[in-house]
Amino acid sequence: MSKVPVIVLSGFLGSGKTTLLIRMLQEAASFNLGPAVLMNELGKQDVDGHLLQEASPDVNMAKLLDGCICCSKKNDISDSIKQLLMRKPDVILIELTGVANPEEIVDALTEPALLPHVKLHKVITILDAENVLEYNSIFASDRELVHTLRRQMEVADLLILNKIDLISDKQQRSIEKTIRKFNERSLILPTAHSQFDLELIFGTLSPQGSQSTFSPNFNKKFQFQAIKTAQPSSETSKHTPSFSRIQTITIPMDDDLALSQRFVERYLAKWGSLLLRAKGYLIIGAKHESFVMQFAGKRANWQPTTFQGTPYLVLIGMDLDATTLEDDWQKRLTESQL
Repeated sequence: MSKVPVIVLSGFLGSGKTTLLIRMLQEAASFNLGPAVLMNELGKQDVDGHLLQEASPDVNMAKLLDGCICCSKKNDISDSIKQLLMRKPDVILIELTGVANPEEIVDALTEPALLPHVKLHKVITILDAENVLEYNSIFASDRELVHTLRRQMEVADLLILNKIDLISDKQQRSIEKTIRKFNERSLILPTAHSQFDLELIFGTLSPQGSQSTFSPNFNKKFQFQAIKTAQPSSETSKHTPSFSRIQTITIPMDDDLALSQRFVERYLAKWGSLLLRAKGYLIIGAKHESFVMQFAGKRANWQPTTFQGTPYLVLIGMDLDATTLEDDWQKRLTESQL
């Protein structure tokens, strides 16, 4: 029985991983591939999973919520992948949280329970071109998180420099120069909205899964580390979570609460650099239309959605205080209704 190739999507919060994943699911059929997805979200609410199922209703998916797959959810990886393998996919796509270290996932793929069944095809890291150079200064006090973000670059065998439409050519050259300090060998692909020819990812795959265990262009430095650290070690057991200061808070809402986009965006803007990411399903305007809101890099994007559940807003940031954020939200709601 041939091994199923695995593609890992890595990258910091809001870089464009889910946008790329949706495209991959929509275009997989044109490569005669049937994909399955393992998705991980830090929070208890599943925003991205709903987006995927809306875009690709028949997708085979497993979800790991409320924790980072590389740390608190690592023990669940094997069971989730085994569930997906029962669906007989041609390829498994794993989308990590924005604060996950992809080498931890590759280690998990080499565990005895999975090694006979899966093989790593590519680690793809997506970078937010508008904000990537600021991360070192923003997270300077969190060495573990800085290490994780660097490893996301170092271990990738494909680096997607996304959102180049929001930066200048000079900024792009500076970013690419910085990337090369951490990864000298891998392809850097500048994109906007994660748009590029997926032949680069899917082209060497087939339903028979005839590739070698590691892709030919896989980062050799990382390949050695993955093999070397595949067995449990005392260092691994003492691993500090890469999201030690990253918190996820869900703002509760009434089923029929209608808001304005301006109200939501003003609330998000108040928290400045502490708020790294926000997303959720919200009811907007007098017509009570359902929208999915994605906030990253101080920019909010709104898209109509068919989501029919209770609205909610997920906030992800550094050292957030749930009571303060919830109290401020309720205060603003009260004042807006006076």
